[in-house]
Amino acid sequence: MKCPNCGAPITMEEKYCSYCGAPNTLAQKHQADMEHFQQEFARTRDNVVVNSRRAGSYAGMLAVFFILFAMVVVAGVVCTRTWDIRYARDKARANARTEEYRAAIEEMIADQDYISMRQYEYASGMSDADTMEEYSAIIRYASRLTSVYENLCDTDEFSYRWRGLAENVQYFSDDLISLYEDPRTSYFRDEAVTDDKLAVIEDIRHQAEALLVAYAGFTPEEAAEVKNLSKARVEELLTEHLTAIDKARQDALKAGSGKVSEDAAAVEQFILEGTGGEAA
Repeated sequence: MKCPNCGAPITMEEKYCSYCGAPNTLAQKHQADMEHFQQEFARTRDNVVVNSRRAGSYAGMLAVFFILFAMVVVAGVVCTRTWDIRYARDKARANARTEEYRAAIEEMIADQDYISMRQYEYASGMSDADTMEEYSAIIRYASRLTSVYENLCDTDEFSYRWRGLAENVQYFSDDLISLYEDPRTSYFRDEAVTDDKLAVIEDIRHQAEALLVAYAGFTPEEAAEVKNLSKARVEELLTEHLTAIDKARQDALKAGSGKVSEDAAAVEQFILEGTGGEAA
C-alpha cells in the first residue's frame, strides 16, 4: 500500500510513513481493531477462568482456552482480509478515475495553483491510483509549499499561526530546506522526475520564495539565496524577520488602543442608559 500523504510504499504494520512521517490511517484502524479483539479475548478468558475454577474442571478450562484462541486468530485473519479487500476496492475505484485526476492536476499546474493540490489529493483518494505515480513528486513538493504557506499566513499579513517562535522557526526551516532537495535522488519513479515535472517543481520553489518576500519580510535577494544557505542561517533569517513582523503587529494593536477604549465607553453608556443609570 502507499502513504496517503506522499505516495511512498508502506506496510499495514507501520503506524507512520517512514518517508514523510504522516499517520497511516489504515494501519492505525487495523491495529485498533486487533487491540479490540485482544481486549475482548482477555475479558472472556478471565470469565472462563472464574467459571472453570468454580466447576473444578481443568480440562474444560483448557478446552475453552483453545477455542477462544482459535476464535481470536480467525477474527484477526478476517479483519486483515477485510482491510485487504477494502484497500483493493479503493485502489480499483481510484484507477477508474485516472483521467479525472489527471485533468484536475494538469489544470492546477496550468493555473500554478499548487497549494490546492494537497487538499485535492486527500479529498479525492487519488493517492490510491497506480497510474498517478507520474505526479507524485510534484504533489509532494506542492505539499511542502502548502506547509510553508500555512506557517506564514491564512489570509493576511498578520494572520500568523504561532506555536512559539522557536518551534515555529524549526518547522518553517525544515519545510523550506526540503523544497530544495533533489527529487531525482529520492524514491520517485522515473516518470515523476522528467524534465517537464522538474520545471514544475522549480516553479513551486519560486512561489515559496515569493511567499517569503510577501509575508515574511525577506528581500528578493534573501529569498533567492535560501537554497544555498545552511539550516542554521535559514533559522536565523526566519527568527529575525518573524520577530520584526510580530513587533509590527503588536505596535499596530497598541496604536489602535484609543479606538478600542472609545468603543468600550460607548457600550458602557448604552448599558447604563438602558438600566436607568448614569455613565461615570
